[in-house]
Parts: sequence; C-alpha cells; structure tokens
Amino acid sequence: MTSETIGAAVVGTGFGLFTHVRALRDAGFDVRAIIGRDLEKTRTRAAPLGIPLAANDLPSVLANDPAIRLVTVATPPHAHITPVMQAIAAGRAVVCEKPFARDLAQAREMLAAAEEAEVVHALGAEFRFDSAQALLARVVRSGAIGRPLMFHRIYQQPGGDQAEPLADWWLDAAQGGGFLGAFGTHMIDQARVTVGEVAAVSCVLRKLATGRPTQTSDDYYNVQFRTTGGCMGVLEAALCFPGPFVMSTKVAGANGAAWIQSGAAFGDPEQVWVQDSAGMRQVAMPAELTNPAPQPFPISDLVQTEMDRWHSQGFDVAPYAKLFTQVKARILGIAPPLPDATGDFRDAAANQAILDACRRSAAETAWIEVERI
Repeated sequence: MTSETIGAAVVGTGFGLFTHVRALRDAGFDVRAIIGRDLEKTRTRAAPLGIPLAANDLPSVLANDPAIRLVTVATPPHAHITPVMQAIAAGRAVVCEKPFARDLAQAREMLAAAEEAEVVHALGAEFRFDSAQALLARVVRSGAIGRPLMFHRIYQQPGGDQAEPLADWWLDAAQGGGFLGAFGTHMIDQARVTVGEVAAVSCVLRKLATGRPTQTSDDYYNVQFRTTGGCMGVLEAALCFPGPFVMSTKVAGANGAAWIQSGAAFGDPEQVWVQDSAGMRQVAMPAELTNPAPQPFPISDLVQTEMDRWHSQGFDVAPYAKLFTQVKARILGIAPPLPDATGDFRDAAANQAILDACRRSAAETAWIEVERI
C-alpha cells in the first residue's frame, strides 16, 4: 500500500468519534474534520482527539479543503441521506454506516447518486473483516463443505441497566431504530456474504425490555430466510434476554459443516472449525485476517450512553481499519490488500431490502419476498 496520505472528514460525534476516527488513523488517513449538529458539542468532543476542525456544515468544509477525499457518515440512519448526498455532490468518496437508510427508497436514491457520480462508495459493514467471520465466509465460499444447506446465527445478551440511556433513534421505530436495524443488519450482511442472496424472509419482532416504556422499536428479532440458492437460515438476537450470554454461528452444507467456536463472553477469542468426511478440525487463521486485541477508548469523559460504552470498548476499530484500508486502495486506484469484498452501496441497498421485508413480515405475520436491487 502506498504511503500517500488522504484527508478524511467524519460526520457524527458518537460512533464516528469512538470508532471511525481511530480506525481511519490506523488505516493511514488524515482526519481533518468532524461534523456534528451541535457546533459547541462537536468542538468539545473533537478537541481531546486533536481533530483540527469541528464544524456543522459539511458542504462548506468540503468546499474549503480539497485534501479531504473521503467522507464517513455515522449519524442515525434516518439522517444518512443528507451528508451522503452532499459528499457525492462534492465528488468525494463516501463510507456510510448501517443501517443504511430509513427505507429501501432512500437506499436506492443514494445508490443511484453514487453510481451516477462514479465516486467510491462503501458500506460500514466492518465485521466482514472480523477475523472469525471473514474466515468462516472464506471456508464456505471455497466449497469446503459443499452447497450450503442451513445458516444459523444466534446472539443473546442479558442486557444491562435499563435506566442507562440509549440513543433516541434506537428506541424509535419511525427513525429506523431497534435491534434488527442496529445489529441485525450485521447478521444479514454476514449471511449474504457467506451463503448468498436472500430471496424471502419470515420475521418476528418483539420488545423484551420492561424498563423502557417509551420504546417503540424492537429489542429482539428472529428471522428465517431462504436464499436464491436454496439455503435456509435463522438469525436471532436479543438486546436484553435474561440469562447467560449466548452466541453461535454455524453453517451446514451438503458435504460437511463449518462454525465459529465462540468464547463465553463477547470479545473472547474465536476459532473456526470444519467437520467433513475427514473428521473435525480447526481451520488456521491466516495472518492477514488476524486482528490486534481491542484497545478501549482512552477518554472516559466522552462516554455518555450505553452505545458509547459498547463502542468505546474498541471491538470495531481493527475490522474498521481493514475496511478503510480497502477503501483507501480503491480511492488510489490500486489493488486492495485483502481479497475479501468490501460492502458497497449496492450491498447496502440489498441489505436494506431484506430489512424492509423483515419489518413487513413481522407486521403481516407472513413470508415476504425480498425486492431485487
């Protein structure tokens, strides 16, 4: 990778501050600006990180700093479209967080604009570069277990203090909130990358928290799906399901099975295993997929909400640095260091189509066909 430094601007003072800024710097970008709605708050949060410019007007920042070639967007999902379209209009590369949009119509609008402008565009699906998830996807796509028959992923956390504040958009279904949008989009993307395009879904959405009476969004989901290739799947996750922490990812194929052997807690070291006619064995982790141990965010005064606490633990930083390194190569027009595909806005729209189909399925208690992108 060339040593050329590329300027970046981050939109969003929550996840953008905790993860994007650190990962961009690790990937060799020069973080030149951070943009937020509240200028004074943005300045206060930018100062300890040594970000040169805090602002609340992205078009003005881009017009005055041609060294900024990448914009990353980490606002709530309903607020993605404005900064994304502003970055595209300014001819900048753009990375947008997930969930990508308020709905599929918005997702298609951003995809069309990015493709028409011919700018580099990427989805913030950083866990494509999580060591175990990336290796599992490689194993399955290689044909090692034959045609995928069943994909299963379950994630249940017991929940923390329900008096601890969540971001407004997490609690509000009208803003694209809920655990399906916030976490399920990662699972959806992992399933697509590993076993192929999703053709239809059947979804259950529930709220299990009893201590957040104003919450209108889900904190539990169960999604059954069928791929275009005939693989079936189940995705289940809960934000606060009492009892022990549960996490498991398995794929059964025509000639064997592969799975992620997870630890007792989120963040514990994980292994990838295969079982076939030759028996059961661990798959060695390639050096290029190995990520360093997470480093907690060093400025505790900026940690204010439950999501801040999650993101300040640093689990996203190393995978995101890999994602940004892939994007940097695309901006420079050179081969990316990893063969694993970075999600783009077409992937983002495909994921959004599944998300919309899940919500419609839950409302209608029916299997719903997923719209093609």
